[in-house]
Amino acid sequence: MKGRKKMLATLLAAAMTVSMVAGCGSTGTADTAAPAASAEAVDESAVAEAELSGDTTAQKPEGLSDEVITVALQAEPNSLVPDVVFLGNYIAAVVRLMYEPLVIQDYKTMTFTDSGLVTAIDLVDDTHLSLTLREGVKFQSGKEFTADDVLYQFQQGVRGVHAGDYYSVWDVDNTEVVDDYHITLALKTPWAQAPNILGFNTCLAVDKDIFEAAGGADVTAQYLENAGTGKYKFKEWVPGQYIELERNEDYWDQDNKGYFAGYKFVFINDSSARAMSVQSGDADVALDCAVSDYSVYDADPNVQAVLNDNGMVSTIFLNSTGDRPFKDEKVREAVYWLIDANALLQVANSGFGQVADTTISPVCPMWDGISENATKTVDVEKAKQLLAEAGYADGVSVTCRSTTTTAELTMIQEQLRAGGIEMNIEMAEMPVHFQALGTGDYDMYVSSQQCAYYSEAVRTTDGLDYSFADVLGGCGYQDEEYSELCQKALTTYDETERKAAYAEVQKYFREHHVSVTTYTNVGLTVARPDLQGFTLYGVGVQDMSNLYSTGN
Repeated sequence: MKGRKKMLATLLAAAMTVSMVAGCGSTGTADTAAPAASAEAVDESAVAEAELSGDTTAQKPEGLSDEVITVALQAEPNSLVPDVVFLGNYIAAVVRLMYEPLVIQDYKTMTFTDSGLVTAIDLVDDTHLSLTLREGVKFQSGKEFTADDVLYQFQQGVRGVHAGDYYSVWDVDNTEVVDDYHITLALKTPWAQAPNILGFNTCLAVDKDIFEAAGGADVTAQYLENAGTGKYKFKEWVPGQYIELERNEDYWDQDNKGYFAGYKFVFINDSSARAMSVQSGDADVALDCAVSDYSVYDADPNVQAVLNDNGMVSTIFLNSTGDRPFKDEKVREAVYWLIDANALLQVANSGFGQVADTTISPVCPMWDGISENATKTVDVEKAKQLLAEAGYADGVSVTCRSTTTTAELTMIQEQLRAGGIEMNIEMAEMPVHFQALGTGDYDMYVSSQQCAYYSEAVRTTDGLDYSFADVLGGCGYQDEEYSELCQKALTTYDETERKAAYAEVQKYFREHHVSVTTYTNVGLTVARPDLQGFTLYGVGVQDMSNLYSTGN
């Protein structure tokens, strides 16, 4: 691609609108019904000059509150250091209050807003993005945010735990700081979703001086003080009891400071106990509650039940390499006809979310609008016939890797057994589990594919370009035609052409049963009824930075 093109709207914003229909009538319930996606032709000359538009800032009442909000977490965090250590989604919800991603984008449509640290992204060529940084932004330390901070962030990111996924596409050695407010990021290969990564919870702006003093990617500290640009800053961590943040009174956007005086995070392992802590008044918010309890809390006028439609697709990855049974397409198709996705949706998600039939989520703007799985009926006899044709008339035994036994996994086991596939569950601690995934030592496993990071959902299936180690699992599917389709989707910058390329990938995925997908995930947050402004960001993380109270 020649010359410089304004990229923000061209890539992700103007061409795609997603209309969401509320799945439940309750106040505070997020969208759960199928989206009606449409892509309209865009005048590229008009789009070329488009700037960031829109605003995700919640509409808050006049004035600020002196209240400290108590939030119940599922566990005590292992760390609060962004970018270079693994942070579970519940931890990332805490970190988001202290740190901000380079760009702010709508979680579902992937459209950018004008409220981020980056005010413009120019596509210099297929492998270079020029970022313009907002001037006058200051870290909580008082130091101004500049391109040097961004460069150091990426230099450490490619060395940290996310080096193999979110930072794998960046060519840091050829990234150039132009001046304090301009930096040109280099890519190892054309990557159409690169701008979106700048808005993920794995790519947060950090004060270079504080980060470097703590060891960068080799950091051993559990937290960094005053290293973010966020609305809240670290106050206190009492091990085993709570973590407290306080409002950043010197926040760079004085018209949009945090509404509450602070947040206090307490640790409650049991999901029911977390939710009940809100009912009892001991907490104001409970994250990651059991979706199966939704009706209980939705019926309670003293709390609100907020469904978070993160759109992640539960996927049964079938290892099709070597001499494994799933190398045969007929065996993979047999799994397809045995799996009852609607039943799994009821058991694992209490019916919330929606059935999916490719790794591209029905909530994602790259979804092609087709859902064959929603109306498919289980056909045990057809599955048995396919197995017989593949040489498994007497059935076949396979190994499924997992770190825990769930109702969903048990149901999958029973559904497969009905057709002659004996699924043996091999349990392992998380390090051993992921080591096995990285070496391809499994027949199958169940995992969730990101809605927002839809390019990763494609990478996990393309076994020619990406190894098991590259994506920590996947199906290793090795087919030249499919690989070409995947690479076209991953590297096409034009919005309309990219959507068409993803449609080709999804068509092939269905026709050849590359793996089997089931449903989209939904999370549950229980909160005081007066709290508003809950949103998702990154790869489906709760964002409470714009939370406020209606005073009711």
